[in-house]
Amino acid sequence: MNKIKTKRGLEKRPVKITKYISLPKFIVSKLENSILNNPPTFNFNNSLAFFFLHLVAIRRFIDPNCDEYFGGFVSLDSKLLEHYSYNYSKYFRYFTDNGILHKRIYSKDKNRANSYSFIYAIDSECNEFVKVDINNLQKLKNFELIERYTGKDEKCTHLVKWFYEGLEIDSQQAILEAQKEPNFLKRQSYLMGIEKLKNKEYWFTRKPYSDNRLHTPLTNLSKKLRPFLSFKGEKLVNLDIRSSQPYFLAVLVERLYSTIATLMFENVKNHLYSSGFREEYSKIKNWILNEDFYTEISKILFEGRKISLTRNEWIGRGKSREKKTVIYENERELTKKLILTLFYIDTNSYLYKHDSDLKIFDEKFPYFSAFLKELKKNNYKYLSKLMQNEEANCILDIVTKRLSQLYPRMPLFTIHDSIMTTEYWAERTNLKKLIQSMMLEENRVKPQINS
Repeated sequence: MNKIKTKRGLEKRPVKITKYISLPKFIVSKLENSILNNPPTFNFNNSLAFFFLHLVAIRRFIDPNCDEYFGGFVSLDSKLLEHYSYNYSKYFRYFTDNGILHKRIYSKDKNRANSYSFIYAIDSECNEFVKVDINNLQKLKNFELIERYTGKDEKCTHLVKWFYEGLEIDSQQAILEAQKEPNFLKRQSYLMGIEKLKNKEYWFTRKPYSDNRLHTPLTNLSKKLRPFLSFKGEKLVNLDIRSSQPYFLAVLVERLYSTIATLMFENVKNHLYSSGFREEYSKIKNWILNEDFYTEISKILFEGRKISLTRNEWIGRGKSREKKTVIYENERELTKKLILTLFYIDTNSYLYKHDSDLKIFDEKFPYFSAFLKELKKNNYKYLSKLMQNEEANCILDIVTKRLSQLYPRMPLFTIHDSIMTTEYWAERTNLKKLIQSMMLEENRVKPQINS
């Protein structure tokens, strides 16, 4: 099947689907009753209707913030929906007219796209799920039916294959843990994630033009539920890079220093050569590689002052942003959020210029802050993409591929900056030290690994 080009020049491939998808039972019942009592007046494809409802359900699982902060509403890109069917608007109108979905209207003032949420009657309705056959979607030109994913498109066959060879979740215990979540909508997302893993409904995406990370059902699974994962009955252990984004920023700086003689950007070179930058970077680098970075930098930023852990912040991205109250557990968590914001934010934005906490970083680390601004000068997203691509290349294309070559029988899973395997293989290979040595060889700096 041919690829489809969008106006932005990106190629959209046919959507790969498996025969079945899981949906909350009450949603399936609502649609079936609506079709029986109020038949659609347009050319209606049942499988496509279930697929559209699944987009709402799965987006809520993929982005848990939409439950906690946006009342369960998820925004759906009209261009993407149009790719699936030119008649998508008729389906969504039918869903809202028949009490299946709520719709929140597009707003220019709030910079918000059309968004949708399920209409719930009672809490218990979402505790049961139904497997729906969407096999006849393959008759539509933009869908391709597959038995299972290979990971070939994502260049991660060495990782994707293990999902089908023994990954399991203790669904009963995971459900008990999920039901402890007080937020109703968030709890439903947890239950959806458990159901998908139990039924082996997997998906895999990797976008080289974006963050280049491998996104899977595991990357979106709540940390609270990861202890219930296993491989062929054996418990999985997780090894992750401590302060991973600052670490990959250090990797980026070291890479720039190694190529400084041929570096084309004079302004970047000037920053790297300056004694002020070298002094500040040396201190930051030491915290990243040898200390608890966020704790150490918190001491500098707040200097022992009592800081309010309750903040009014913009939550979400793009058109889905809303201002909400956020409560942090401790100063370290607040500092982590501030540092990551510093990496991702547009330094020309109103938010940056009027955030007193970010100004403190500018004051305490003026040379390092100027360096970050230089990297983001032409495009503020450039720095975050550089770091995420460093991470993806290191974890997906270097470390895990080498591990799979050395130990082809060792199951491997990734959650962005972390690597998972069984307790047996982690101990047999002394995996923590092996990962550190591989990353030192590749990146010139050795990370701290949490296990």
